Amino acid sequence: MKKSTLLKMALTLTAMFMFTGAFAQILTDYSEDETVEMYQTAGRTFQLYVLPDPIYSPTYDPATNAHLGANSQWRFVYTGLTGNPLNNTPAAQNWVEFTNPGVGNYTVAATELNTLIGCEDASPRTTTIHVVAAPVATCPTADATTFCGNTVAQAIALNITENVPNALGAYAFSVEEVVDEIDGSDALITNVSSNSTFVNFLTTGKAKSGTTGFTAATPDFTYTFNSSALAVSNNHRTRYTYTFHDASDAGTAADGIISAISHKSDFIDGLISYAFTDNQVVFIVNPAPSTGPIYHIPNQYAY
Repeated sequence: MKKSTLLKMALTLTAMFMFTGAFAQILTDYSEDETVEMYQTAGRTFQLYVLPDPIYSPTYDPATNAHLGANSQWRFVYTGLTGNPLNNTPAAQNWVEFTNPGVGNYTVAATELNTLIGCEDASPRTTTIHVVAAPVATCPTADATTFCGNTVAQAIALNITENVPNALGAYAFSVEEVVDEIDGSDALITNVSSNSTFVNFLTTGKAKSGTTGFTAATPDFTYTFNSSALAVSNNHRTRYTYTFHDASDAGTAADGIISAISHKSDFIDGLISYAFTDNQVVFIVNPAPSTGPIYHIPNQYAY
C-alpha cells in the first residue's frame, strides 16, 4: 500500500475486542472503527480494514496486517462504489480498496468467513461513508486602490465551502504579504517587504473552530484576518498585495487549500491541494496631495 506522510486519520472496520493485551487497531493510522461515520473527499482512493478473528488468525500482526489465517476470507457488500474485491465476492484479504468515489452516502458491510469449516459470521459489521466534494475556497474581499494617506488595517476574508460537520472543518493555507512602492501608472519602483507566511496554518495546525477569526456554519466556513496598517512608504504610492497559497509545509504541486478531510483522503494517492477560486486582494494607499502656494502678480508690479 502506498502511504504519504499525512495526518493520522482513517477508518477501520474492526471487531471490538482485546488483542495481545491492547485495544485493537490495524496498522498505525487505522484507528477509528465503524461506530464513527467516515468522511472522504470525492475522487480519492481509500481503504477499509477488518480486524481478523484471533481464533482463525492467531499470529496476526496488526502493525503490519500480516499473518492472516490460511483459510480466512472476507466478504464486502456495497453499492455505488468501485471496489476491490468486487461487491459481495469473498477474498483472502481483510481489506477493500475503493477508487474514484463519487459524492454521496454509502454503506459498506463486512463479514469474515472460513473455507476450512464453511462458516460465515451471520452478523455483518457495517459502516457509513460520506463522500463529499473537495473544499472550495475564495477571497471575497474587494480590491481597494484609492485610499488617501495612511490608513488603518483592513479586514480580509476567506470563504470556504465543504459539506462536513463543524467539528471536522479544519483548513491549511498561508497568506503572503508583499509591499511595493509604485508610480502613478502602477509600475514597480521598489519592493519594501515580502512575508510569505503573513498567515500560515500548517497541515499539522489547521484553522478550525476555536481559532481566532474562524467561523464554522457548515457547509460554510469563514476565516477573517487583518492586513498590516496601510502606510505610505517613502512618499510614494504604496501597494499591499495579499495572496493565498498552500500552507508552507504542504509541498504540493499547485497552490490551494487543504482541509482535514481532503488531507486524510489523500492517505493513499498522495497529498494534493484545491485551488482558490480567487486568491488575492490588493490595497493601494496614495500620498495625500500637498497643495502648493497660490501665486499672483505682485502688487508693486507697475512700480
